[in-house]
Amino acid sequence: MKPNIVMIISDALRPKDLSLYGYNKETDKNLKKIASESIVFEKNFSASNASDPSLTSIFSGQYPTTHGFIHQHPFTKKEEIDKLRKNKFWLPISLKDYGYSTISATPLHIWFKKGFDYHMELGEKMGNPFLNNGLIKKILLSLPNWAYRLGKKLVKARASPQFYSAKEVVNLAMKKINENKKTKKPFFLFMHLVDTHYPFPSAKIKSIEGKNTIKKILENIKYSQQKEYIKKRFFDASTHCLEQFEEKRDDSIIFVDKEIGRLYNSLKKNNLWKNTIFIILSDHGENFGEHRIYLCRGGLYDSSTHVPLIMHIPGLKAGRIDKLTQNIDLAPTILEILGEKKIKIDGKSLIKLIKTGKKIRDYVLISDGFCENRGAVRTETRKLIISDESKCYLCGAVHGKEKEEYDLEKDKEESNNIYSGKNKLEKFLVKIKN
Repeated sequence: MKPNIVMIISDALRPKDLSLYGYNKETDKNLKKIASESIVFEKNFSASNASDPSLTSIFSGQYPTTHGFIHQHPFTKKEEIDKLRKNKFWLPISLKDYGYSTISATPLHIWFKKGFDYHMELGEKMGNPFLNNGLIKKILLSLPNWAYRLGKKLVKARASPQFYSAKEVVNLAMKKINENKKTKKPFFLFMHLVDTHYPFPSAKIKSIEGKNTIKKILENIKYSQQKEYIKKRFFDASTHCLEQFEEKRDDSIIFVDKEIGRLYNSLKKNNLWKNTIFIILSDHGENFGEHRIYLCRGGLYDSSTHVPLIMHIPGLKAGRIDKLTQNIDLAPTILEILGEKKIKIDGKSLIKLIKTGKKIRDYVLISDGFCENRGAVRTETRKLIISDESKCYLCGAVHGKEKEEYDLEKDKEESNNIYSGKNKLEKFLVKIKN
C-alpha cells in the first residue's frame, strides 16, 4: 500500500528560531513531538533564498540554474520562464502517474498549479490583483517611504497579496483528506503556510521598548534605498524596534506549530499517521540584522539559506542527521520510497543517508533570487560566495563583496571574510552561473 504524503512549507522559518535546533525559547512544542517520531536534518539548505525559485527546486528536484527560474517575481526574466517550460520532471505530475490524489490546501499561482487535482482558489480576500502585477510591484518597491505611506493610506492595501491563516489551511487540508477516502487513492497533500513570513500576520504586535529602534538601525545603514526599504517594512508592520519583529516572529511560529500539531493529531486519530510520509520544511530563511540586512533575504548567508527539515517516513527509525542535505533531495527521496531509482535530476535520495549515516553530499549549491548573478557553495566547514553584481533587487543594498569566503568552524556567523585570491571551491560555482 502506497504511503500518503504530506508536505508542509512554513515560509521563512529558520532553524535558529526553533528550540528543536537550539533556540533558547520554546516556539515549537508540537514540532518537537513530531520530531521525536521523525528524522531531523540539522544541515539542510535551500537551493535559493527566494520563495518561487526554491519551491520550483523542491517540485523539480533541480537547482535554479538547471530548471531555469532563478529570480523571484517580479524580477524574473523571459528567458528563465522559457527554460523552465522545457523542464521534464515535476513532482505532483509524477505522483499522479503513481496513482495519487494531488491536493494543495494553499492558493497557488503560475506553474505551481501543475499536477494538482485540487488547489485552493484565490479569492478577494487574497489581495488586489493589480498590486500583484510585476511592473506595479517594482514601482512600489522603488517608492520612497513618504510616497509609499501616502499610497497605502489612499488605497488602504498592502503592496503584496494579503495573507491567509494557517488555521484556514489546516481546516481545508483535513476536509480534503476526509473527502479523499471516497477515491480509495493515496494522497499527496501540499501546504504552504505564510504566517511565519513578514509581516507575521497571525501574531499581534506587543508593546516593547527595545534597544534596536528604527532610528538606531538607520544610523548604521549607508544605502539610501535600503533606508527607505527598512522604513516601509517597519511602517507596514506598525513596529518601531527590531525586538517587536522578533517577538512577533516567535509568536507566529507558536501559532503555526499549534496548527501543524492539530493536523498531526488528526492523522493519528484517523489511523493515517503510520502510513504517511510527513515532511516539514521551509523555502528560505530571513535576516533580522545579520550582516546589516533587515527583513530581507538578500545575501547567501546561513541566516537566509539554512532551513529546517523534519521527515516522518514509515518504517524508518527516528533520529537526527548532521550531514549536508538540500531541498532538491526531497523529490528523489519520495520517488525511491515508491520504487523509482533511475530519475535524472540534481537532487539525491536521502534514503541511503538515513539508513547508513554516510554522507551523500560534499557540498550544496545556492543561487540568489534577489541579485543579478550571485551563487554560493557550502561544505561542512567552508562557504564561498561569488557575485558578479551585488546590489539587492529587494532592499537596494550591496550585500557583501564580489568574493567572500568563510571558515564555518571558527566563524559560524560568517563575519570574517578570509578570501585570499583563490579558492578550490570556485570550480563548483560554474554549475550555478547564469
